[in-house]
Amino acid sequence: MEAKKNIVVLGAGYGGITAALRLARLFHKHPEYQIHLIDRNPYHTLKTQLHEAAVRKTEISIPIGRIIQGRNIIFHLGEVTRIDPIERIVYRENGSLPFNYLIIAIGSQVNFYNIPGLQKNSFPLQTMRDAQMICDYISQLCTSAVSEPVEERRRDMLRFVIGGGGLSGVEFAAELADHAAQCTRNSHVNPHEVEIIIVESGSHIVQRMDESFAARIHKKLLGKGVKVIPKSKIIGRTPDTATLSSGEVLKTKTLIWTGGIRISELARESGLKVGQSGRIIVDEFLRAEGYPFIYAIGDNALAINPYTKEPVPAAAQFALQQGRLVAHNIYADIFEGVGKPYHPKVLGEVVSLGRHLAVGWLALPFLKKITFVGFLGSLLKTAIQEKHIFLLRKESGKWITS
Repeated sequence: MEAKKNIVVLGAGYGGITAALRLARLFHKHPEYQIHLIDRNPYHTLKTQLHEAAVRKTEISIPIGRIIQGRNIIFHLGEVTRIDPIERIVYRENGSLPFNYLIIAIGSQVNFYNIPGLQKNSFPLQTMRDAQMICDYISQLCTSAVSEPVEERRRDMLRFVIGGGGLSGVEFAAELADHAAQCTRNSHVNPHEVEIIIVESGSHIVQRMDESFAARIHKKLLGKGVKVIPKSKIIGRTPDTATLSSGEVLKTKTLIWTGGIRISELARESGLKVGQSGRIIVDEFLRAEGYPFIYAIGDNALAINPYTKEPVPAAAQFALQQGRLVAHNIYADIFEGVGKPYHPKVLGEVVSLGRHLAVGWLALPFLKKITFVGFLGSLLKTAIQEKHIFLLRKESGKWITS
């Protein structure tokens, strides 16, 4: 019996899980091809909802077994240690797997930029485990603050600093502001003793958005009591202080770090060509340079927008598009179809500003867009999250609930 031809997907994030499911659909009449999915976790994390799980106990993961059940996908739990692009082998902690085609979608890691004391004395917000740790810590802190008789110490306990005013930092700050308001009401702590501060190195928060839109978000944050310190960096951290590039020292026991990501060294160490930030250099079909049978998507791909000539941002909406595209291109390559070049579609963006508030915009035909503020924006955010679950269900051929 002839050995099956393997198509291997590394990573079960937004791009990876979408690629694996789409491949399983495309190849369902070709049993000679086997789809493999490798991830270090047995679940798919809804990363755009991490800020919610970090403040209140919301379920943001779906077991991979439930998603791929009945599909021609073999799931391998574990970490990939090396890729041999010449021999076409993926090495794992507990074995190896040959491949005919490979999709690299392993996401990114936290970048602490070697800032003294930062890694040891801060909470990152990158994984579900991070979110659970933050949530447990915050609820413990609220309880401790109630029994602290000295106001100054209580204020230091209830001063939260968020390093990084990007999407994650802003959404977490807003969610925390809502939670803190509820926490103080329940525990009779003076709400004015709670302080939430975002430290952002750029001139305004959410740098990838235009300034007028960022200003609207800033205004909403101020309304929730969140302070923003722009044009400033955290340059040092101790268990009780955060030192800023301006020389200001903030007294805080809690620093949440959302200030940057780095790409795994796996691609570079495996001999693939990488560019800016360690992302894999890809062509217009998202194939790794020099290896037409290896594709990279999401955070791992240095995909260039053909219109702007700028790198495509690391965002869930682009990873989902890329996952579907590379599945099509692999199928087309095998069966002599026509591959599709990658043209990113910017569908819009929604920034959650607490439980019932969001600011966002949606792209409309003829280069127009519509903006949403308040409860409507919140409904839109929920609709986008539900759409991802719906598409997973559609790709896997069954209902999935988180």
